Amino acid sequence: MPLNFHSNTFSLFLSTLTSTVNLMKVEVFYPVSPALRKHIAYYYFLKTDTAGFDCTYYSFPNELQSLNIHLHADCTITDNQICVEGSTRNEHLMILQGKFDTPLQVRLRGLLDKVTIAFKPSALNHFITASFIEVAAQTSQVFTDWNNDDHCVSFLKNFYHADSCEERVAVLENFLLSRYNPLSDEDLLIEAVQQLSNFEEERSIADIAAGMQLHVRSFHRLFYKRVGISPVAFRKIARFRHSLKNKLLLTPGRSLTEIGYGSNFSDQAYFSKVYKKLTGHNPSTFFNNVNLLDENGLVFEFLPEPASITL
Repeated sequence: MPLNFHSNTFSLFLSTLTSTVNLMKVEVFYPVSPALRKHIAYYYFLKTDTAGFDCTYYSFPNELQSLNIHLHADCTITDNQICVEGSTRNEHLMILQGKFDTPLQVRLRGLLDKVTIAFKPSALNHFITASFIEVAAQTSQVFTDWNNDDHCVSFLKNFYHADSCEERVAVLENFLLSRYNPLSDEDLLIEAVQQLSNFEEERSIADIAAGMQLHVRSFHRLFYKRVGISPVAFRKIARFRHSLKNKLLLTPGRSLTEIGYGSNFSDQAYFSKVYKKLTGHNPSTFFNNVNLLDENGLVFEFLPEPASITL
């Protein structure tokens, strides 16, 4: 029986101030393995077609845990900035995004070929030897947890020798399943994320902890260890993403006031305050500036010219 791949393909043309045209191809695929669908939201493949490619954009806080695997690339990382460029210095480079609550400036340069694995909240923990907060203490970092896995080298070789994204997904999923080690606290974390993302029947952190028969402090420690931020901070990002999805995908005709109340922001002042913190803009400016790349809420704000990375 053939594998059923669901994908979206986007060719995004970006005009810089120098009037050159860059092409960045993005393809989104969904997990095939039933076991992996529980833990992975999607994969997206990004490929550039010229050594002169140079693009800068802002990425915004997300509940997901994103692991990027690059072929022939190098990176420069600072607090809220990252530059990835094509380079023969590293045959393969893995970059893990930690949690952040302000816009992350990303610059991509040169010939690039990467896959991003968008793990659901806390899900990366099932595929690593340490906890998420131990491997993702910073906004961005080089990921090395799989370096001692003997299968990782052959996985990377086979992945980048595959002729199509469908074949790459199959190679990737075989490797991920070899790493899969379900955690004993998995059900608690899934329940916690569901409760914190429910804006129709919002419960206090104390009530959520009590429902899981945990003391508030124990709940906080567990959540921070596996997700990388506190339950309060996670709820703020989840609320932001909920309103973003409603505005851009589900109910685009609704006013910003309706969108804010639909995600249970207490009032418009708080709605604007959260957006200003997480995106750098008020809601109106944010929605006017961003580009929606796919139905999963993959949203970037592309800058008109490459921005330098400050060291």
